[in-house]
Amino acid sequence: MEFFNSIDWMQLLWCFVIGGVICVIGQILIDKTKLTPARILVIYVTAGAILGGLRNL
Repeated sequence: MEFFNSIDWMQLLWCFVIGGVICVIGQILIDKTKLTPARILVIYVTAGAILGGLRNL
């Protein structure tokens, strides 16, 4: 029971919402462009690497 008391429920909710938004963006890119899921994945990984590098500046 101690485990459930230590969970930050708002952070869990925000992670769920942001993850959903990322998926919606990917689905829109698949539906509206001719990008394949592999190319969208490469875009996501590249954007994550760039944003992670910028965070450390």
